[in-house]
Parts: sequence; structure tokens; C-alpha cells
Amino acid sequence: MPVDMKAKIAETLYELLKHKSLDKITVKELVNTCNISRQSFYYHFQDIMDVVEWCQNQSLKQSIERSLEAPSYKEAIRGLIYKTFEHKEFIQQLMASQRRSEMERLFLKAIRTYLQALHRSKGSRISCSQEDLETVLSFCSCGLVGILLTSLSQKTPDVDALANQMCRLLTGEITFCFTDQA
Repeated sequence: MPVDMKAKIAETLYELLKHKSLDKITVKELVNTCNISRQSFYYHFQDIMDVVEWCQNQSLKQSIERSLEAPSYKEAIRGLIYKTFEHKEFIQQLMASQRRSEMERLFLKAIRTYLQALHRSKGSRISCSQEDLETVLSFCSCGLVGILLTSLSQKTPDVDALANQMCRLLTGEITFCFTDQA
């Protein structure tokens, strides 16, 4: 059976990140640990950040597939939150790197893509212009990423409560709006 070299490289990076910072991992170390040539690495990836982005895209694809199978928005969102916490150490290692702003941008892009796919697949009741939908997606993505990153840094986050709150917020059960008192 042929080896999926991209997956092998990604799994090796994941294992290395359990023991050291992203900033300390070199392509040389990665190829030596994988037992492959540099040429093989560069055939599949441009650099280590390319591996990180590929990993995130693979995870995103899996999350979207699971969401399509989920019976409701709530179950889909809950699944995303639990999956995020399953990868807590990996995400924390990435966020602890000198490339944090790049990691946040990738995470934000992935969450936005996820919410957009969820909206399309579940036939959302949102009736608004495309421009307003883009604003809602951006707002929800930024909020969800911020809350997830904050919660991941807590010693003992209540993942069940967080998932419940995010589900209620994203499905409109919790609303918050400013009103002018005239």
C-alpha cells in the first residue's frame, strides 16, 4: 500500500510539536524524523508553515464532513468545539510560536470556512443580503475564535458549558442587541 507522504510528514510534525515549539522545529529535523529526503519534503510542501496549513485544511474537511452528517446546527457546532479541544496541545503549541498572528489568521479562515459550509449545508433561515451575510460570518468567526483561544488557555475549561453556550449563541437562542432609549 502506498504511503501518503503528506500525511506522514504532517503526523511527524504533530508528534514533534508535542515536545518542542514550532519555532524550534526545522525542515532538517522533520525530514530526519520522517526518514525521507529534503527533496521529498519540498516536493510536497514549501516549508513548515505549509505543513501546518495543510493539517488545518485536512481537519477542516473532516469537520465539514461530520457537520453534514450532524442532525442539527447544535450538534455540528458542538462537534467542532469538542474536536478543537481534542487538539488543545497542538493548537497551544502553534499559538505559542513567533508566528502566532499567522496561526490566528489560519484558524480564523478555517472557522469562517466551516461556518460558511455549515450555513450552506443546513439551509439556514438567515434571509439577508450577501454583504450582510459576509459581515455575520466574519463577526461569528472572530467571536468563536476568540472564545475558543481564550478557553483553550484555561486550566480546566468546562467544554460542555462552552459548547452549549456557543450553540445557543450561533443558533439565535441567546441574543444581545443595543437599543436606543428615546
